[in-house]
Amino acid sequence: MPTGPAFAESAGADEAQQIECPVCGGKAQPGELICNFCGARLGIDPAAEQYTPPPARPSTAPRSPTLRRGPSPSRPITGRMPEGDDSEKEGRGMFGVLGYLIAAIVALGGGAWLAIHLSSKGAETPVANASPSAAASVAAAVPTGPLVALANAMPVQVTGESASAPERNQDAARKFFDDHKNPLLDSYEHALAGDNTLRNAMVVRVRVLPSGNVDAASVRTSTNPNPAFDAEVVKDVSTWNYPPFSGSDVEIDYPIVFTNDPSTKDALESQLNTKLTGLSPTEPPEFASSPPAPSSAASEAVSAPTPASVETPPTEAVAPAPLPPAPAPRKHHHVASAPKPPPMTLQQRVLQVLSSNPRTRRVNCYTSGNTVTIFGKVFDNDAKLYTEKLVRNVPGVGNVIDSLSTDQAEWAARQAAIASQLYAAGLNTVTVKVIGHDAYLDGTVKTDAQKQQAVTITENASPVHVAGNLIRVVPGNMFGF
Repeated sequence: MPTGPAFAESAGADEAQQIECPVCGGKAQPGELICNFCGARLGIDPAAEQYTPPPARPSTAPRSPTLRRGPSPSRPITGRMPEGDDSEKEGRGMFGVLGYLIAAIVALGGGAWLAIHLSSKGAETPVANASPSAAASVAAAVPTGPLVALANAMPVQVTGESASAPERNQDAARKFFDDHKNPLLDSYEHALAGDNTLRNAMVVRVRVLPSGNVDAASVRTSTNPNPAFDAEVVKDVSTWNYPPFSGSDVEIDYPIVFTNDPSTKDALESQLNTKLTGLSPTEPPEFASSPPAPSSAASEAVSAPTPASVETPPTEAVAPAPLPPAPAPRKHHHVASAPKPPPMTLQQRVLQVLSSNPRTRRVNCYTSGNTVTIFGKVFDNDAKLYTEKLVRNVPGVGNVIDSLSTDQAEWAARQAAIASQLYAAGLNTVTVKVIGHDAYLDGTVKTDAQKQQAVTITENASPVHVAGNLIRVVPGNMFGF
């Protein structure tokens, strides 16, 4: 067991082997490289321990910090981070924050500029709106709604000896049409009430007398043959009265377009031009006004009565026996035979059969050879078949073209138009039934205002009157459902 002096000697030897830190004077065990008190490297002069910062480098774009995995071999290993590293990291952090801030400002500025640019593009007003008067003139130049006008691509044709007279030339004919086309527009609007898809272009020919009256009218050809509508057009133009003049008769061909969509006008004109090009000069018109039937009044020529000559027997010397009195002379009436009426045409025979039947009294017709085109209106499809069969049985009829319309089809069209308007107004629980010009409403609504609204929409959507309103008002809950 060691004694006290021996232990002291051993402790002194250990103390002599300890290394003193040149910086703080702390003691370190042999083999230690770093001072446990100040972190300085042992065995190196303190002057050499001072860190010399690296030369300044030009500033570059901020880079993302990288993870250092080990000490750099070019630098001495110490127990603390050199001050140069902290300043470098701080500079890099400042440049990074500044760079991100500049990038964000640039991005925000670019986005704001793009938004302002797009909003200014959307807010630009068209050139036509720069002047209110110009906008009004453009709006006035574009027609809306039903249109009745002369074709632009086809001229008005005037034929006859007086075709060049100022009262009958093309300019005068066009001006007269523009001044007197309102009845045609009324007839077209009335036809649209039954068929809102009706669009037509036709060539109407009128023969004008020197007195200004229209002697005859016809539809030479059309893009959509419709006998009922053709008859209305011929009826309207037959009432025209031109200015009188001292020339001769002329014939005027009007190319007329009827459309409720002005964008289809050019297409209708093109179709009409194609049909007119292939039309033969001798081809009969599609529809013509019937000439008045010749009125043949049977005149009776009664010859004046002439008494018969009565011979008296000669007087004889010998008195004969008394003779019976001679009968009174008889008066002979010589009646001139009345001329036979001209035979009825095929059209007259067909019309006579149609007018004598209660189911076909609203049917009209026109003929071309032995072909009969029937038009007008009957009640339903069964009545259409009955009418066609009735006309075929008329002697002389070879073919029948059925252009009839029915009451039920017209009622269905009105009913569909009303239902569409009700659905668009949100009244999809209301139903409608149309019979003639009467409409009957049924279904449910939530308020009395909606019930009255259904009546207003029905009477505005079609030429009908609400004869029965069975709509029930069923209020919803507090949330309106």
